[in-house]
Amino acid sequence: MFLCLASSISIAAPFGCLFIAFTLDRIGRISTFKISLWPCFIGWMLIALAFNPKIIIIGRLLTGFAMSVGTNSANVYMAEISSPKLRGSMMSIGSVMLSFGILLMYCTGLYLHWRIVAWIAFVGAFFPVLMTVFWTPESPVWLIHKGQDVKALKSLAYLKNSKYCAGAVQETFNEMKIIKEKKDLLINKEMEKSNVFRRVAWLLSKPTVFKPALFMIVFFVLQQFTGIYTFQFHAVKMLQEVAQGIDIKFATLLFGLFRFLLSFVATGMLHNYGRRPLCMISGIIMGITLFISGLCFCLRTNGDESIIMTWISLLCMLLYISAGSVGIMLIPWILPSEMFPTEVKGLLIGPIMAWCNAVMFVAVHFYEDLKRILGGMLGILWFYSFISILSVFFVWVFIPETHKMKLFEIEDYFKDNTIFLLRKKKTVKNEQLCI
Repeated sequence: MFLCLASSISIAAPFGCLFIAFTLDRIGRISTFKISLWPCFIGWMLIALAFNPKIIIIGRLLTGFAMSVGTNSANVYMAEISSPKLRGSMMSIGSVMLSFGILLMYCTGLYLHWRIVAWIAFVGAFFPVLMTVFWTPESPVWLIHKGQDVKALKSLAYLKNSKYCAGAVQETFNEMKIIKEKKDLLINKEMEKSNVFRRVAWLLSKPTVFKPALFMIVFFVLQQFTGIYTFQFHAVKMLQEVAQGIDIKFATLLFGLFRFLLSFVATGMLHNYGRRPLCMISGIIMGITLFISGLCFCLRTNGDESIIMTWISLLCMLLYISAGSVGIMLIPWILPSEMFPTEVKGLLIGPIMAWCNAVMFVAVHFYEDLKRILGGMLGILWFYSFISILSVFFVWVFIPETHKMKLFEIEDYFKDNTIFLLRKKKTVKNEQLCI
């Protein structure tokens, strides 16, 4: 039953991702986000009022659906309204709030009844309603692609604060229109009117679509099997084995606090540093710390019960989650909103994220089975260490740097390049675009 409770949220997430494939382009980014608020409300209410485990599972399924719809629509929205320099920092705000939520649940969950914790989460779900209803305009990029130029201008004026840069609003709008019109000339109008399956097949034949799709499919598999998300679901159980003798309540709170603080660090680092170095440094540290933690576990099983081994293991796990929080855990979720062309984001980001959540479900739900196949905790630690290092090589060879690049520049990169190490040095055009 515990495994069902732990993994139920990731069962529903793929369905939420597939749902946004039909709504992001049709009704808009913000409207899709608003839809996610209702299952979130209902899910937490069911958990708070639950009288048996099945009701809790239903509540977690609803919150998992809401989480995938809300976070992915928000990521697309942030990618479209942010300047290239600020895009990474803005998109990482969601990770900061997620880390705060995890820390809050750890703190309240250790000292309060779980029903009270559920009611706290229910109340917390109310704040996004205020934000979206009163202060958040629709994405101007989406509005322009839908031919709603007047609303797009109003949205740009709000986002750019037209009192201080009225000329910049019109200039940005004109540049976005020019790029939209150039893309329209390349789109097969008959294919646009065809059914969704033919349209997806046609889009996937374009290098600007199938290359980032393949990269993200592989990258998400590597991300999930570094164990970074499995640890979030099984933190207590893993700490009980890896750091025997440590107060589990203390260790759990310490991990939640570390992740929350490092999410702020990640926001600043994404503003100043590229995606590639952050991912590679993150993966290297994760691989090394997991390997050392495995060595300590091996020594303890062979009779070395010193407190030093326990504290080294705990320190390594802290470094592991710290490194993951500023790289492997965060950046793969940002990349699809940056790498896919605007006209296909709504259609393809959903299935890609559904794939990721399906892999997450497998990694979390079958953790115990994988541990048994690999011979116990030592095998699982070293397996996660190997995958962490493998992810470093994958990023080094294939993943392009998107930091400070305009969205159309990233699209142009995939027209001419596949392997980053063999990329053509000059792939961008002289066009300018502020968003």
